Amino acid sequence: MTFVPSPSPPAVRQPGATALFCLPGAGASAGLFAGWDEDLPATIEAFALEPAGHGLRTDEEPHTDLDTLLADLMDAVRPYAGRPLALLGHSFGAVLAFELALRLEREGTPVRHVFPVAARAAAVRTGSPPGREPTDEELKARLRALGGTPAPVLDDEEMFALLLPALRADFELTDAYRYRAGDLLDCPVTAFAGADDTVVPWASVKAWGACTRGRFTVHRVPGGHFFPFAHRSARADLLRTLAQELDRRPGTAPRRPDTPEHG
Repeated sequence: MTFVPSPSPPAVRQPGATALFCLPGAGASAGLFAGWDEDLPATIEAFALEPAGHGLRTDEEPHTDLDTLLADLMDAVRPYAGRPLALLGHSFGAVLAFELALRLEREGTPVRHVFPVAARAAAVRTGSPPGREPTDEELKARLRALGGTPAPVLDDEEMFALLLPALRADFELTDAYRYRAGDLLDCPVTAFAGADDTVVPWASVKAWGACTRGRFTVHRVPGGHFFPFAHRSARADLLRTLAQELDRRPGTAPRRPDTPEHG
């Protein structure tokens, strides 16, 4: 797995391979995707996008303005624009993937596919009016409700304090995000939902179909909100489906909201 931004684009390991950019959700870092390349064919090369203030970039201030964050991430993606591109995002990372894909298409860079994972569709996000700043304990409770963060991290005051700046910035962006009517992708979208996800309603995952003019497919698979990270087999199944979608020739299937369910 290659983490970006990096000082300079690494050499292409597989000429012609699709560059798959993966974006973590609120409060998470690019390290979430470590090892994903092990379950991908040679035709796909995975890159994990690290937002400022997270993981390997904890020495930077996290972005609290969406346009600034997206500009930063676009700078990391543009060096690869000569290659086939696809984007995947988990939870709010899927919204960032959607917004990046919109910007790439507007710049004339084709996007092969967008893969939202365990995420409410951009089209159903209307934003929340500004309110009082949540307390540290309220943020901790929200993170605990999402799951995925080990209890020892949440219970250790020093470790949790290290997460707070990025966590506060991420939830501010998540809550404020408002979909702009008419913003539609041209590329296909394939969404994934965990059948036991108590965070993201099934209907809001199916709503990703309203975010693209292209073909839309949605898969409901076993597991909760963090299903791709909880079990290697779940990750392998997701990436196998992803590879099949990227291998599909354009126009080989009609645009319809297919809803395969597994398990």
